[in-house]
This record gives sequence, structure tokens and C-alpha cells, in this order.
Amino acid sequence: KIYALQKEVMEESRLHIALRFMLDVIHGYYTSFPTNLGMSMSWDLELAKETARVAAYEAGHSGINLTFSPMVDIVRDARWGRVNESNGEDVYLGEQFTKAYIEGYQGENLSDLNSIGACAKHFVGYGAVEAGREYNNVDMSELLLRQKYLKPFKKAVESNVLSVMTAFNPINGVPMICNEYLCKDVLKDEYNFKGFTISDYNAGNELLNHKVAKNEFEAARRCIQAELDIEMVSETYLHHLEELCLKEPKYIEKVDKCCARVLYAKYKLGLFDDPYKNIYDNPLQYKKEEFRQVSKKMASESFTLLKNEDNILPLKNVKKV
Repeated sequence: KIYALQKEVMEESRLHIALRFMLDVIHGYYTSFPTNLGMSMSWDLELAKETARVAAYEAGHSGINLTFSPMVDIVRDARWGRVNESNGEDVYLGEQFTKAYIEGYQGENLSDLNSIGACAKHFVGYGAVEAGREYNNVDMSELLLRQKYLKPFKKAVESNVLSVMTAFNPINGVPMICNEYLCKDVLKDEYNFKGFTISDYNAGNELLNHKVAKNEFEAARRCIQAELDIEMVSETYLHHLEELCLKEPKYIEKVDKCCARVLYAKYKLGLFDDPYKNIYDNPLQYKKEEFRQVSKKMASESFTLLKNEDNILPLKNVKKV
């Protein structure tokens, strides 16, 4: 399927620019690893990096160019349904695992056949939604935002992450997909992020539900103003960006900037040199038994004793460990 799509684009489209194929490769591809929260409990950065290398190798040789991982949200409310995708509540640990996963996925060179691009998500504050309710508002001071929740993303940028995904939630009433201050002024200008931003699933249409856009045209305007580079699934850009640029030519510069970042990422991934990179008749040939041993080691390292029932640990007369 990947080959057929790429072939059609390379032979029949106007500009013959290769497609990039992206997928949620969260804790393994063919070879499965513990959930990310489990892996963070190993405290083993090199082993975490190795799991990302394995996932990149397997996914990359299946024609995948980028994974929507790592999730680097700081999470401190156990009611939230996505806690197990995170590295937990500790900021420093979260920063270090962010760096390890990105280095594992991306390797020394993004165009290498054994590497894929990484995408740090969800920018920002997704793990702090009120009452742990998905898509809910986040009401937070800038001090707390910078001291805790932004730090793993800053570490991701310092680690040369290729992409950042915006969160579903609003921050102080402004949905992240169109939050110009955080997505443009902080991430791109202050942190000097050179990769591309991408929305989460169908987030463009949800601006209507958040009551910050009265229609899809206004949603497209708000997102391009914040320099959102790629809209995932929802189609406000597809249907309305051209109309917006014709009515208000000042937005052409914004569109050009977004296109440049998308093309830059494809160049870094080596897709201009080889559009058919890592597309094989039989990708399963790259499934290796040795990778299962990495999974087994990580599973054993991630075990966490929560209660010392039946004296699993032979502790006597100890009240606190």
C-alpha cells in the first residue's frame, strides 16, 4: 500500500514531492515493550534508548518515516486515562527519558535506513487537564508551566526532535492548536525549534466545540496564524487556506513558512534522495529474535514492588524503606 501511494505521487502529482508516512509507534512495533510508564520505572536511560532503536529499525524498514512518540507530558493526576503513556510525574526524569527516546528513534542521521523521525507530544499541559477529563481546560500560571510542563519539550528541542504535536486541551482558554504565544513565540522563536508542528487527531474541527471559531474558515485562520504546520485528519486547511490567502494575502507568508518546515523535514529524512526508502516486498525479514531479548530485559527492569506481601523482600522490623 505504501509503495502504491508513493508511486502514484511520484509519477502523477504536479510537483512529484514524496509522501511521508507517519504512525503511532509508542512502545514497540513488531517487538512490544512495557508501557512507557513501566519503562520509566526502570530508571535505565540506555535501555530505553535501545527500545526506541529497535522500534525505529522495525518501523523504518516497514516504510514508516516518523513516529508520534515520545509522549513527554508531565502527569500528576491518576484519574487521567493516558497516564500509562507518560514518563510519570517527575520533571527531571521526564526530561532524561525524552532525550533517550528521541536519540533512539532518530539515531545519528535521520536519513539513515535504521532511523525514523520522532514527534514530542502533547504540547503542552495535556497531563494537567481539570479532573483528569480528556480534552478539558488547563488553568495554569506561566510560572508553573515553565517550571514543570514545558521543560521536557525544551529538552526535546535541544535533542533535535523533528516534530512536535499540539495538545487537544486549551491553556487558560486558548486551545493549543491555535495558541500563537506558546506554539510560535515560545516553541519556534524562543526555543528555536526548526522542525514542524502537527495537530492531534481532528483537532481543527474541535475549535468549533471549544467556541473559539464560528466555522472551519475561522478555524483555519486561527491555526495558520499560530503557524501550525500540518493539520491531522480535519480539513480546515485543505478547504479554506487558499480562500484565506486570496482574501488576506498577508497569510501567504505564514503558509510559505509552514511549507518550508514540512519540506525541510522530508529532506532531513532522505525522501528527496530516495522516495522509496525502506519499502520492501517483505518487511518481516527485519523482525529479529534478538529484539525479544531487549524486550525481556526491559520487562524485568520495569517491575515495581508496590506492596511487600508475603515477604517478597525479606525485610524484618523495618517501618520505612
